[in-house]
Amino acid sequence: MSARKAVFGFGTHTGIDDAAELLRATQQADRDGLDLFSLSDHPYFGGRLDAYATLGFVLGRTRHIAGFANVTNLPNRPAPMLARMVTSLSALSEGRVVLGMGAGRFG
Repeated sequence: MSARKAVFGFGTHTGIDDAAELLRATQQADRDGLDLFSLSDHPYFGGRLDAYATLGFVLGRTRHIAGFANVTNLPNRPAPMLARMVTSLSALSEGRVVLGMGAGRFG
């Protein structure tokens, strides 16, 4: 069995009022050499940033860290659109996007 590299990262809150702190924290994590940041996809909560818009924005403002939507809400993100979105983010960020999926819902 081959050894696997451990990765290190952190989860961030996606509240609209926390947007500046989210960007500051991910940029600092990028400078500090962390591997990834994660956020959750809850498109039905009006007080939260959209996960994939946020991933694109943050990846555009960092250089090395990968972005991870730890649970993509599949019922609200049709597979063809999700595939196109993730492919675009991957191409624009040089492969620094990670896809996580789930079929449930919050609450």
